[in-house]
Amino acid sequence: MQNINQKHSATSRFTRLIRNFSDDSGATTVEFVLWVPVFMFILMITVDVSLLFLRQSNLWYVARDGARQASLRIITDDAGLQDYVETQGTFGGDRPSATDTDPDTTDTHIDTQLDTVTVVLRVPMADVGIFGILRFGSRAISIGKSGDLVAFVTMRLEPI
Repeated sequence: MQNINQKHSATSRFTRLIRNFSDDSGATTVEFVLWVPVFMFILMITVDVSLLFLRQSNLWYVARDGARQASLRIITDDAGLQDYVETQGTFGGDRPSATDTDPDTTDTHIDTQLDTVTVVLRVPMADVGIFGILRFGSRAISIGKSGDLVAFVTMRLEPI
């Protein structure tokens, strides 16, 4: 008799299991769980790219402002100009560099012979963004030859 009850019990459990698999009330949850990572990834890319554009805009603004200050002769020496643009360009904890590592281009300086002011501000791409989407592995997305986010501004000195 116990054997028949065990058979009946196993059959009823199997029938309930089959009924649970045919129930589609959790289908929406499964689809949600499958699509959430895709939407989160798209959201993270959007935030990082937005911060990239915001940082580039900030670098251009500071470079133009520094070049304008020097062209009006408010800032008169190279060290003062470099310090000014590096200090003003600090954004989110990172400080841009006003010196150039590439020997082919000029760095931030005031050229009294040519009556020009040149400002170069650069930030490593690894420092841009929150989520690190712009970095693949240990390398950042490369922009230009150096792989840095760069703002380059040249202005004429105002006549005295």
